[in-house]
Amino acid sequence: MTARPMGDLLTSSSRSTVVFRQTGQPIWRGSYDVEDERTKVGRPFGDGSARQARVVINGIRDTMFAWINKVGTIIDKGGKVHRLRWEHARTACAVLSLMDFATGTCEATYEMIAKAAGICRITAIRHMAILRESKWLDWVRRSESGKQAPNSYIFEISRLPFEAQVHLRQILKRQGVALESHPERKGSGPVPNRAQRLAERVAKGFAGTIDRMTGRKRRDTLIDEAEFVRTEMAHFGDIPTSQWAAMRHPDDPDAQRAYNARLGIPFFVDPSIRNAPDSGLVEQGQKD
Repeated sequence: MTARPMGDLLTSSSRSTVVFRQTGQPIWRGSYDVEDERTKVGRPFGDGSARQARVVINGIRDTMFAWINKVGTIIDKGGKVHRLRWEHARTACAVLSLMDFATGTCEATYEMIAKAAGICRITAIRHMAILRESKWLDWVRRSESGKQAPNSYIFEISRLPFEAQVHLRQILKRQGVALESHPERKGSGPVPNRAQRLAERVAKGFAGTIDRMTGRKRRDTLIDEAEFVRTEMAHFGDIPTSQWAAMRHPDDPDAQRAYNARLGIPFFVDPSIRNAPDSGLVEQGQKD
């Protein structure tokens, strides 16, 4: 079965409500009741209108395509190497097309995702695992009346590599759309295997307090870093990111390196990208 054209996905995203049913599966670990506040992870794209939501989804699509074209993402999972590909980007947009634009809530079963993307259920599950590992999507597992309910999906811009964040924000800025970041939102994470569950039980007695303290510190750090990125974006606008460090810290190479390290720019190891005069990401359709 072939994937649906991207235009069809975006056209189908015009509905304002999402209808779903219980999956009927046993409750997975890391699931929360649908009334639990931890499942309330939806945030509107822009002002919550269908027009601005489509602008954001288009921007995510273009940013993913540019990222795949120039960098890609290598994921080592279970001894296998995965690379972010075009079909993964299409699946991500299919998920976002199921969103209730007014509330930003995106709840769907794998069957719904597979149908929206024009792929089979097993392929949808594989694609979603890669999208979560590469930080493009995340989700919270939910339960209702003792049964598994559809997941609630998250797109969080502050979790993307810095260059991808800048690329997406510049696209949205030209369209007059503001996309807020909410780094405090947390997904359920992968379901642990038997060995992991055993390790969790062994470590639970003394690790709980440390984990809670670390979690609070990490949340505060993510919020601070998200605010730092927003401040730099507002200051420099469309100026290539490769020039920001020199403008912030002229004639101070050490400060420039520290600045770039904080923004994640040294992530790029491909010489053709590192030496490029711009951010390394190009808009869809622009020639190299």
